[in-house]
Amino acid sequence: MPASVARAADALRDARASDANALDFASELRVTLDARRDASDEEKMRVATTASAFRRATARLSATAGARERRAMTAAKDVFRAMCVARHALRRSERESAEGESDAEEAAASAERANAWDGKVRGPARATRAPRDAGGVTRFDFKREVVPVCEDGGELEMSTTNLGADARGRRGRADAPARAPRPLIVWAHGMRGDLSNDDQEGLWNFWSREDLGTCAVARYNARGYGRSSDVRRSREARWDARASDMLEVAQRIRNDDGGAVVFAGASLGGATAIWATVLAHESGRDAPKAVVVVTPPTFYDERESRKKKLRKRVATGDVTAPANSTTPRRVFQASKRPIDPPPPPLANPNDSCAVEVLIGSAQSNLPEPERVREALENVPVLVLAWDCGDMTHPVSSAMTLKDLAPHAEVVVASTRGEAGDEDYDIVHHVREHWSACIMEFIQRSLRRGGADDEALA
Repeated sequence: MPASVARAADALRDARASDANALDFASELRVTLDARRDASDEEKMRVATTASAFRRATARLSATAGARERRAMTAAKDVFRAMCVARHALRRSERESAEGESDAEEAAASAERANAWDGKVRGPARATRAPRDAGGVTRFDFKREVVPVCEDGGELEMSTTNLGADARGRRGRADAPARAPRPLIVWAHGMRGDLSNDDQEGLWNFWSREDLGTCAVARYNARGYGRSSDVRRSREARWDARASDMLEVAQRIRNDDGGAVVFAGASLGGATAIWATVLAHESGRDAPKAVVVVTPPTFYDERESRKKKLRKRVATGDVTAPANSTTPRRVFQASKRPIDPPPPPLANPNDSCAVEVLIGSAQSNLPEPERVREALENVPVLVLAWDCGDMTHPVSSAMTLKDLAPHAEVVVASTRGEAGDEDYDIVHHVREHWSACIMEFIQRSLRRGGADDEALA
């Protein structure tokens, strides 16, 4: 493997690309990409930082049209892929070495990490509001921190609002009855998204609405994204494992106080919410008061094509999708109006565990239809989908959920809009209506489920 890396580096150097950073990192790869068990800390650090530099370099090279630059870009990608494979081999060897620890020591360490967090995110009791800008828009600042949420000691980067010391029910005076705890909405992002992307895209930011009231919202970066723990094994990236993390977030915050919980998410996060509902139902836990699935991914037989694409990316070494790193979400490409500011690029999982994330997703699907039907039978469900040429999130997936839960409310935004509405734009429509639709559905479901009016105020 090191010899092939060296040849790729030489090819990049011989192409005499104009990008100095690409050449510098190519020369360093001769020593950086040695996947030895005894690699030094300095070598490991250079491995971790090379990925982002190469992605930037190849993105700049791709903007040129000359044949020599195209050859340089191809060589740079080859080096980048070789680097990812080398890093994956290094991490695997380190895991194998670490697994030599005794089971008792590992169990004790896991228990200590799991008990390190008491279920409280010590943010402000309410989302703090900055002064209104010139357009009269209120901006929210959210408490964000990394906390050891998961049973195995895994840490999640969480962004919370309305989740202060009084998120749970408490007494005012000694003789006063306990106040109803705030309803908790647990939100999970998609596979090509994260906390920052959700905020920047502004497509379904219900957590920043004034009518959120005192509903508490806990959003988090899934394992393998942002500052959350890496995915150590592919099974940790499967939908059912991510659902266990969602349940753990709700459990740690609620602490069995009887407060209402809503599971919600987009794409991967929506599948996570469904799985979490199934696992809660089958384990005898309280069912969520509502489930919100935004832009559902493919399910069952329709998912086989998606699985093949994910496996192909792993097989070819295209694990971090550098070619797509500047591409925004598909719906923005369907907009008829200029988007200002420009939409952010889709997020990728962290380079350090992209292989495991892709493999875990390729191994995932919904539970058997009978299990989903039984779990969702008495749970209000909202499904928001779009018809904009996004084949990864087709409208047919929303119809699959409608078949599994006939009572589900399905809303579809289409690039065609309403007949005769020449001003219709799908991005404008989604930004204007979906957040309100989510919040109205949640509030209505909580009232129907008997949540205390004071907790919703």
